[in-house]
Amino acid sequence: MIEQEEEEVKPTLVRTVNGKFRHPNSLANLRMITPETAREAQKKSSASQKLNGILAAEFKTTAKAYQRVLADLPHLSSLDVLRMAMHKALQEDNFEDAARYANMIAEYENPKLARIEQTNTNKTVDLTDEELKKIISEEGL
Repeated sequence: MIEQEEEEVKPTLVRTVNGKFRHPNSLANLRMITPETAREAQKKSSASQKLNGILAAEFKTTAKAYQRVLADLPHLSSLDVLRMAMHKALQEDNFEDAARYANMIAEYENPKLARIEQTNTNKTVDLTDEELKKIISEEGL
């Protein structure tokens, strides 16, 4: 395993108005709140609230329009959508995409045997010891 050496990160110091150096996160770097800065902050806050309201209203109208479009569409299964995409690719002479869609469709229509749950049961209750030994030797166990 490769060990990484941790480098000590030293914060860059900021020169203050009186010429001293301080850490950028120092409490001494905080500004006093004046009536002017309070008004500016209030204006910024109200502007962002208005923008958030506008964005929320646009989202609601977009969501409602999307729901109307979905209600008008027929209910299609994923297999139907894949078939439509394959036919569209064939119409556009895009055989690579058509083959990819056909491969996806084939997995739905003809699932591989490994994906089908198989259970094999042997009833050994009614067998004698000789019959069990014969089955074991035939299986190579």
